[in-house]
Amino acid sequence: MGFLASGHRSGKLVALATAGVAIGCAVPVAVATRWPPISPESAAEALDAAATPPTFTVLVGARDEAKVLPRLVRDVAGQSYRSATGEPLFELIVVDDRSLDGSGQVVAAAAREFGIERVTRVIRREGDGLPDGKGAALTAAQPDVCRGDVVLVLDADARIEPCFLRRAAGYFAAGANAVTARRRILDADIGWLAGAQADEQNMDGELNRGRWAMGGCSEFRGNGIMIRRELLAAAGGWRAAALTEDIDLSSRVAALTGERVAWALDAEVWEEPVRSLSGLWQQRLRWAEGGFRRAFEHGPAVISSTRLSARSRLDFVAYVGQLAVPAVVAGAAAAAVVTGRKRSLVALLAGYLGVSAGLGWDALRWERRADGRALGGAERARRSLRVSLFNGFWLAVVPRALLNIALRGGPVRYEKMAHDGAGGAGWDYSVGAPGDADPEQAAGGPWRG
Repeated sequence: MGFLASGHRSGKLVALATAGVAIGCAVPVAVATRWPPISPESAAEALDAAATPPTFTVLVGARDEAKVLPRLVRDVAGQSYRSATGEPLFELIVVDDRSLDGSGQVVAAAAREFGIERVTRVIRREGDGLPDGKGAALTAAQPDVCRGDVVLVLDADARIEPCFLRRAAGYFAAGANAVTARRRILDADIGWLAGAQADEQNMDGELNRGRWAMGGCSEFRGNGIMIRRELLAAAGGWRAAALTEDIDLSSRVAALTGERVAWALDAEVWEEPVRSLSGLWQQRLRWAEGGFRRAFEHGPAVISSTRLSARSRLDFVAYVGQLAVPAVVAGAAAAAVVTGRKRSLVALLAGYLGVSAGLGWDALRWERRADGRALGGAERARRSLRVSLFNGFWLAVVPRALLNIALRGGPVRYEKMAHDGAGGAGWDYSVGAPGDADPEQAAGGPWRG
């Protein structure tokens, strides 16, 4: 289709059609975010009224994560979500996936230090030739191993505030069976790359929140997956072959049960940014390839599911269809080189980046400065432009992922992101999240509401 853009007439049609579809999808999603099915306030009210609050299994897959695991254990131990007698309404399970740095021992020591040894378990995953990856690690803790009503998946570098579980529980008390947390980036102010990732997460979160609000086929995001244990079991548990376990599970749950994923605005998970372009390239290649594999493996079942509404199935098709845009742009670029006609390529790029900037601008309404005030127009515009340019990265990543799928021989290689433990050096969970100068007033931070 991109090659069609080389002609004067067809080029205009392709550019107009692409822009029309993009705007036609983006505007309703942005509007829908204003009216979520479950608001933070209604979630809190539902939990207060619940006769039996849901319990949690906090599940972490970790391989050589001794640098960051003690911080996470401390955050879990600091949760205020407890019974009237002070007993934790949660347990912690860490899957030690063949670590060589003593990750399992570090978890056990931290659990003793912070007083949650009784509700902490370490499961050692061992063996030769085992598949790599987070999804594969989680198979060591299938639903029958978990004791909580809800399974919460966190990455080893995650940071959560003391009220995280209480806020998350409200969504389940309000009727949700699958929820994803709002992902935030630590140290977003240290450089362009980290800041762009932070704004990308804001935009992606708003996109999924809008899809959920308008009845679409909303999805999990890997750090902060929350799902009722029975629903996880009904969907077949964790799959070792899943390259991207979050969207893989989302599609299986949707196709089999018709459940859509709620998006929790006030339950925030903070994580380290990818600190290098090479690391970002490897991570996004995995995400893109996982997106394609999800579409191939589960797309037909989602589209034909009688448990999903027509709106949900159409939303799934439209969302997966994003993967075609970089291929269209690549075709237009090739045609521009061959024919010398660049107008249509410029129009396609402008449409792609313009829609990204618009979604980024809308998502930034939640962001606050260190003093708790809303972002000024100039800063909001600058950050919208930054995230738009950052999204241009996908124009190179997606075609390369397609080539990998077409040409690779043998199993998929999982590139693990390295965590250095330096993220969130200023975090003090008894005071506030990084960047929240005044937790009582920081409307964009976790103490809102």
